[in-house]
Order: sequence, then structure tokens, then C-alpha cells
Amino acid sequence: MATVYLILLACTMAPVIALQLGADATVLVWMVFTLVLIKAILLVDHFMEMKHAPRGWRLAAQGWAVVVVAALAGVRWVL
Repeated sequence: MATVYLILLACTMAPVIALQLGADATVLVWMVFTLVLIKAILLVDHFMEMKHAPRGWRLAAQGWAVVVVAALAGVRWVL
């Protein structure tokens, strides 16, 4: 469980560190999108304890992140 906490902490800190190092805004946006997906998988599996749940329930719980990221990426692409 400590490993999951550390990974979530790293995922939260990574965009801030990248910004301070001078990363481009486009890189930051895609980094955040990727990290949201990683964090969603970890949160659903470990904190919602769905690691051993039926596959459909697990995919439905993780699917919200994919839908949100796809919608935001679509809006970003249009604008």
C-alpha cells in the first residue's frame, strides 16, 4: 500500500516539477492527462478495492477517467 501512496504522490508532484523546470504547456497538458489515467487505475484498484471485482465493474469504475480525458482532449484539440 505504501508503494501506491508513493506512486500517487509522484504523479501529483510530476507536473509541478515539470512546470518549474520550464516544460511547455502542451507537454504539461498531455502529462496531466496521462497521470490522470494512471491515478484512476490505482485509485480504483487499491482504494476502492476493486482489484478482484468482476471485470465489468472494474472497467466501468475506471472508464470515467478515460471519458473525461477524451472529452478534455477533444475540447483542447478543437480550441
